[in-house]
Amino acid sequence: MKTRLNLTRLAELDRQFCEFAKLRLHATPRCGWAKTVRLALGMSSKALGDRLGMTAQGVRKLEQAEADASITLKTLMRLADGMDCEVHYVLLPRTSLLEQVVKRAHEVAGGLHEVSPRTRQLSTEPETLEMLGTLFAQASRRGFW
Repeated sequence: MKTRLNLTRLAELDRQFCEFAKLRLHATPRCGWAKTVRLALGMSSKALGDRLGMTAQGVRKLEQAEADASITLKTLMRLADGMDCEVHYVLLPRTSLLEQVVKRAHEVAGGLHEVSPRTRQLSTEPETLEMLGTLFAQASRRGFW
């Protein structure tokens, strides 16, 4: 598959990620989300185990694996399903995707300029996206990242 920089898509993803970024303010509970939700439901580990066809001890091991970030997505989905929950995950960029691309373009061009607040503001305007798209189309894609 040919890799192509799509600035319009990057801008749209950046807008969507703004909503997810609000979740960063809420830290993951120390005991993990699975145990937190189970306890909030008033469900015992035995009751959840019965729903999943496993022992209470097995449930506690899975909850610990989730809290330690060593659980697989498939197992987490099974655990969530036992509590009538869904698992959604997202790769949340630390900075704007457009900022990352513009910063990298500056680095590739030999400059180590910071991305200005004005650039951030302009990066959502259609004319700017078109101009940046033309600029990036001229840049060598091989070795960009």
